Amino acid sequence: MLKLSITCRLFLAICFALFTITPLVSQEVTIKDDTFKPLIGATLVLLPDSSVYVSGIEGKVVLTIREEQEAIISFVGYETRRVSIRPNDNKVIIMTSANKLLNELVVEGFSGRQPLSRQAGSVATLSLGSLNRFDETSLVNAVNTVPGVRFEQRAGGSYRVSIRGSSIRSPFGVRNVKVYWNGIPFTEPGGNTFLNLLDLNNSAKIEIMKGPSASAFGAGNGGVIKIQSTDISTLSNSDIISASFGSYGVRKFSGSHNVLKENSSLTFKWTDQSADGYREHNEFERKTLEIDGIFFPSEQRTISASLLYSDLFYEIPGGLNPDQRAANPRQARPGSIDKNASIANKYYLLTIGQEYQMSDTWSNETNIGLNISDFENPFILDYKSDNQQVFSLRSEFKNELNLAGKAVNLTYGIEQQRSFFDGKNFGNVNGEADTIRFADEIETEQRLLFANVDYQVNEGLNLTFGMSRNSLQYDINRTIDKINNAPQEFLKEFDAVWSPRLAVSQRLNKDYSIHLSVMKGFSPPTTTEVRTNEGSINLGLQAERGLNYELNFRGATASRKLSFDLALFYFQLDDAITTFTDRQGVVLFRNAGETSQKGLELSSKMDWISAESGMITSLSSTLAYTYHDFQFENYIDDGDDFSGVALPGTAPHVVNIQTDLELRGGVYLNLTYHYSDPIPLNDANTFFSKAYSLINLRTGFRGNVFNQPLEIYGGVDNLLNVEYSLGNDLNAFGRRYFQPAATINYYVGFKIKLND
Repeated sequence: MLKLSITCRLFLAICFALFTITPLVSQEVTIKDDTFKPLIGATLVLLPDSSVYVSGIEGKVVLTIREEQEAIISFVGYETRRVSIRPNDNKVIIMTSANKLLNELVVEGFSGRQPLSRQAGSVATLSLGSLNRFDETSLVNAVNTVPGVRFEQRAGGSYRVSIRGSSIRSPFGVRNVKVYWNGIPFTEPGGNTFLNLLDLNNSAKIEIMKGPSASAFGAGNGGVIKIQSTDISTLSNSDIISASFGSYGVRKFSGSHNVLKENSSLTFKWTDQSADGYREHNEFERKTLEIDGIFFPSEQRTISASLLYSDLFYEIPGGLNPDQRAANPRQARPGSIDKNASIANKYYLLTIGQEYQMSDTWSNETNIGLNISDFENPFILDYKSDNQQVFSLRSEFKNELNLAGKAVNLTYGIEQQRSFFDGKNFGNVNGEADTIRFADEIETEQRLLFANVDYQVNEGLNLTFGMSRNSLQYDINRTIDKINNAPQEFLKEFDAVWSPRLAVSQRLNKDYSIHLSVMKGFSPPTTTEVRTNEGSINLGLQAERGLNYELNFRGATASRKLSFDLALFYFQLDDAITTFTDRQGVVLFRNAGETSQKGLELSSKMDWISAESGMITSLSSTLAYTYHDFQFENYIDDGDDFSGVALPGTAPHVVNIQTDLELRGGVYLNLTYHYSDPIPLNDANTFFSKAYSLINLRTGFRGNVFNQPLEIYGGVDNLLNVEYSLGNDLNAFGRRYFQPAATINYYVGFKIKLND
C-alpha cells in the first residue's frame, strides 16, 4: 500500500510538471536600422534578470525564454528601445537614429546617406518628432522652423512653399521647387506640385535641400524636398489610432496598421480631416488612403511599392484689400461665395521600386510611378476642369571605386517624366461651368541625365563634381478657341541645359567641418505660366537661370551639447519670372531681368539636460535665424525702374525658437516662438505686410495604459492673438494682398498604439 502511494504521488508530480512547467523556447530577434540594414554589435538586455546579448551576423540575437519578457535594445548613434518579446514570435526591431547633434544627422543630399558633416550645401531634415510638435493637421508650422524656408497657407488647403524667395512666381501652389515622395517625383513635369494632396500622415520624414539642385534633381532654383511617407520603427507590428479636434470646426481622424516580418513590411494608413475655417467660405475636407509594402526576396534585392489616394476639397475665400481686412478680416472676397470659388482634386499615385546590389561595388535603385488626377476649380473669373496622367521614371546607379588607393563614389542615372493633360476653361455662372472658352491638350516631356563623382582625397577632405543635362518641351494643342476662333498647335521646346556642381568638404577636426559649393540651376516656366487663365499662350516666357555660391560651417561645442549649421550664400538669377495682374484680376507672368540674392541662415541646437534620472529627463532648445537681402537688378517695367528694390514675398529677418521639455512620468511641453519682419507685397515695394510674432504651445502626456502606449495632448496656436497673414497675394490687382490667418485657437487630441 505504501509502495502504491509513493508511485501514485510520483505519477501525479510528473503529470503536474508536464502541465504546469512551460518549456524553454529558442527565440530570434533581428535588429536593423531604418533602411533595413542589419545592425551588428547591438546590445540587448533581457529583463528582469539583466542578461546581456550582442547581435551577430545579420543583426540576429538568439534567446531562450519560456514566457513574455521585456528587453532594452541599444546601439551607438541610435535611440534606445524597450520592447516586449514573446516565445515562438521571431521579432524584427527597427532602430532610429538618435540625431542628438545637427552636424551628425544622416542625410541623403547629393552623395547618398552620410552625416551632414560630410555634405556640402544646405540640407535640413524634419523627423517625425519635429513634424508632430504642433497640431498635426498640416506641415506648415513644422516646415517654418527651417531657416530660409517659408511655408504659407492662404486657405484651408492652399499651400505655397518658398525656399530662398522661390515663391515670387507662385500666385498659388508650389513652383520652382522639386518635390519627391518615396523616391519618385511628386512634381509634375510641367513644374507644378500639389503638395496639399498629402496629409501629415503621408509624411514621416522630410529632407529639404536649399538652392539649385539641377545637377542631380532637375529644374527648380528654389531647391528639393524629399518626403518619406512611413517610419517603420514607430509602426512596426502595431495599430495606431488617433483623433484631434480644434477651433473653427477642425476634426481629424487617422489610423495605421503594420505587419513587419524579417523579409517584408506591409503598412496601411488612412486619414479623414475637415474644418469649417476661420473665414467665410473657408471649408476644407481631405481623405487619404495609403498602402506601402517593402519586400526582401534576397539579400541583394529590395522591392517596394506604394499606393496613394487623396480626395481633396477646399473653398477659396480670396484676398482682401486693406480696407476690407480692417472692416472684417473673416469675410470672403466679394464674389467668392456666389461663384463657389473652390478646388476639388482627386488623385491616384502608384509607385514601384527596386534596390539591387549587383556586386560589392555596384548597385542600382529604380523607381517608376503613375499618377492620375481629376481637378475642378470654379473661380470668380472662370471655371477650370483638368484631367492629367503622369508617367515617371528615376533610375540611379552607384559604383564604389578605388583610385590610387583613394575611395571614389560614382553616381549616375536618368530621370524622365511624360504627362498627358486635358484642360478646359469655361465661364462661371453661379458656381457652375457655363459656355466653354478654350480647351487644350498638352503633352509634356522632361528628361534629366545626371552624374556625380565623389572623391575622398584623405580622411577629412572630399571633392565632389556633378553634371546634368536637362531638356523639356510642351506640345500644346488648342482644340477649342472661342476667344480668338483660331484653334492651333504650339510647340514650346527649351534648349537643353547643362548644370554643373562643384563642392569641397573639409573636416577640420572631429567637431568642426567647412564646405564650399558652386551650383548652376535653371527653372523653365510651368505649363500654368505658359497657358494662362485668360486664354493666351505666352511662348515668349524664358527659363530662369542662376548661379549659387555657398559656404557652410558646421560643428559642435560646449562639450558637444551645442551644435550648429551656418550657411552663407550668394545667388545671381537671370530672367527672373514674376507675376502681375490685368484689370480683370487675371494673374499673368513675365521675365523681370536679374535678381541678386544674398543671405545667411543659421540652425543651432542646445541640449540643456539629458538624464536617465531626475524630475527633468530632457530639456533642449533650437534656434533658426534667417537673413535675406534679395533685390531686383536691371528691372524696368513701363518706365518704372525697380532696380535695387526688395523682392516681394521675402522677409529680411526671420527668427524661430523652440524649447522642448520632458518630465519623468511622461509629461512634456513644446513651446515655439516665430518672428517675421514686414514683407513687401508688390514689385514697387509700396505695400508691406506687418511684422508679427507668434507663440505656439503644445503639452501632453505619453505613457502606457494596460501595457499599450497612449498619448493625450492639447495646445494653443497664436497664443498672443496676433492679426497676420500666413500667405499673401503678391502684385494683386486692387490691393487684394491679404489672406488673414486665424487668431488664437485651440486643439486637443489623443493617440493609442496597440502593439501586436
